[in-house]
Amino acid sequence: MSKVSHVSIASLDGMTEAEEALFCAFREANSDLASPYFSANFLKAIAPHTPGSMLARFHDGQEIVGFFAYQKRGQSLQPAGAPLADYHAAVMKAGYAPDWSRLLAAAGAKRLEFNGLIGSKGLDRAPIIKHRQIADVSAGYEAWFAAQKAQAHKYFKNLGRCTRNVAKDLPDLKFEWTDVSPALLDWILNLKIDQYKRSGMHDVFSCGWTRDLLLALAAQKTGSASLRAGVYRRGDELVAAEICLMEGEDLHFWFPAYNPAYSRYSPGLLLTFDIIRHTAGLGIKICDFGSGGEAYKSPLTIDGPLCFEGQVGQALALPVKNDRLQRAWLSVWRRAHVVRACEVSLKGQVLAFLRLIERAQIRFQARQPERMQEPAA
Repeated sequence: MSKVSHVSIASLDGMTEAEEALFCAFREANSDLASPYFSANFLKAIAPHTPGSMLARFHDGQEIVGFFAYQKRGQSLQPAGAPLADYHAAVMKAGYAPDWSRLLAAAGAKRLEFNGLIGSKGLDRAPIIKHRQIADVSAGYEAWFAAQKAQAHKYFKNLGRCTRNVAKDLPDLKFEWTDVSPALLDWILNLKIDQYKRSGMHDVFSCGWTRDLLLALAAQKTGSASLRAGVYRRGDELVAAEICLMEGEDLHFWFPAYNPAYSRYSPGLLLTFDIIRHTAGLGIKICDFGSGGEAYKSPLTIDGPLCFEGQVGQALALPVKNDRLQRAWLSVWRRAHVVRACEVSLKGQVLAFLRLIERAQIRFQARQPERMQEPAA
């Protein structure tokens, strides 16, 4: 394995044509980077709207042998576009591995945080190992459906019941595969914001730049890494929608939302199947659901390539070995990671962390009566 001699830093918005050509060549040679998130067009679209976005260039002497797009948040580096970008990687020439310590030194940072890193070379501690959850429709929609149904009969029985209920009660429900207009984006984001409030998760769209990033991708009509949406309508009424990021034969499910008035019909679930059916007919081979562990994904997907969660450098770690405390700390770390990514002003960060503390106190107080009722060991 050849070694990186040094790292140089430039604005992500200033990637040159020569650098883009190198980036694309390195990516093309690595099949693990077959995702819209690794398109140069994706990076070019998000760069003007991502605060603190930079491009690290790994060198061997005078030769550029790799790239990593990141954003700086205080003493931490995060992949560019976090927390919206689900996957990230150092895009390296074959035979080279990223030198993260040189990157941190060049960027003037103490740590790199990641959640969805493709490739584990160069890490200085063991990361959390995950799988990309994918629906492989390379043999066609019907073959995929039959294979998944054989593995999750009860789930697909429920799917059939939902489908019959919709046919009986909502015969005018129509599926569309459409561009992401500003109006459609706002409809989806408003429902997502309501969901964040109910769940206690940080609102990733209140900061403004994340919405601008999605609008920039939606406006990109040529080249790779474009946004499309599957939509359910009843006349002029929107029932459900999901934004997807596409490139070539790959589709990434990104932001789903549905009108709560229709929740008994499971419109989000049914829309997922209609999107897979429709896009498989357009030539999509892989539908990627991300690496999160949500239960609804299991009956639809198989384990895809590995990805990793963790830190490099001066880690923000809890210096204890208690498993319960470690799990609680990981949950706090993940929430704090999202806050740092979104909120670029000190005021925004302080308010967000105060809300996190408030929600943690509410959850703790809600659990106390349950613990009081637990029988003594």
